[in-house]
Amino acid sequence: MKAPIRLIVAPLTVALLISACGEEGESSSDSQKTNLQPFVEAVLASDIPGAVVVTADKGDQVANAWGLGDIASKTPMKVEDRFRIGSLAKSYVAVVILQMVDEGKMTLDDSVEKWLPGLIPEGGKITVRQLLNHSSGIPNYEENPKYLAPYLAGDVTHVTTPQQLVNLGTSLPRKFQPGTDAAYSNTNYTVAGLIIEKVAGASLASQFNERIFKPLKLDSSYLPTGPDISGPHAHGYFVLGKPPATDVTRFSPSIAWAGGGIIATSGDVSSFYHALLTGRLLPPDLLKEMMTTVTGTSGAKYGLGIVPRQFSCGTWWGYGGNFPGYLVESYATANGQRQATIAVNYDPNSMQPKTKTAVEKLTDKAACSKEE
Repeated sequence: MKAPIRLIVAPLTVALLISACGEEGESSSDSQKTNLQPFVEAVLASDIPGAVVVTADKGDQVANAWGLGDIASKTPMKVEDRFRIGSLAKSYVAVVILQMVDEGKMTLDDSVEKWLPGLIPEGGKITVRQLLNHSSGIPNYEENPKYLAPYLAGDVTHVTTPQQLVNLGTSLPRKFQPGTDAAYSNTNYTVAGLIIEKVAGASLASQFNERIFKPLKLDSSYLPTGPDISGPHAHGYFVLGKPPATDVTRFSPSIAWAGGGIIATSGDVSSFYHALLTGRLLPPDLLKEMMTTVTGTSGAKYGLGIVPRQFSCGTWWGYGGNFPGYLVESYATANGQRQATIAVNYDPNSMQPKTKTAVEKLTDKAACSKEE
């Protein structure tokens, strides 16, 4: 049995708005703002109220905020505002499971049935690894019309339990036999979260706190239990039916839980991926395992809670996630030394096509501007 990972956490040098840049008299923040300004303006030109961009080199972060964090009060967006980070939470779940594997508490080849007997049909044929790389064949609960029904009807604080999320997924026809394909399914990570709780004998929130948030000093990151966001935060907007967008900041986190419920600042997210990809959360063999991908018939590639993304300057690693009212994307080079995190307070399902394109161009520019 391997001993638990001992985190060696050196203080991060966070250069928010203060780092010196190559040009005399111009800070890194000013340089970043000048470089990204036209791309951000394109993002804010139509739908999106506000945006935060964090770029980092060897852990040194530079951040800027644009637009509004709250439309009603006309409060400007701030770099320290918290967001609901959506599916980026899957990376955190995978880290916790891989740490448990390193500690000898479980293996990636354990079946779901071993830990959660009777939870899902044919659970003995589905492994933990297949949950994490979306090759289980378990349907995505988001495809069940019943999933969003109470929320779209106006009850945005309605509570859906993890068991109900699993039931919403497994009541749909299986997509494929385990291990024969790969397709994105949030149900996989709900099951993974329940396995964490079973193995740990403690809540998922406590495992995030003890294994990731506290060791890395991510003081603005947490898994909420209610609809409110504590501390400074961006208000999130979603078009419920017809425009204009509705403020959906107070929204039940239970719709996502393990697969997308975490709240964090953009800086915390950037610090997490830097720690992960520089080997401070996992040993090299398990980090390599995490970055080993399977490819679905759609062409999408999935690692264990992390995915590759092709930018104009090469392949980066991370995740993109949305939660009603929010979109956050965070990617880094394979060695974790360069990063780009983009957060906006508008739901991508409400965006016009041109706005989505503008967000993608901004993300690529933030990641690759050093190459120019």
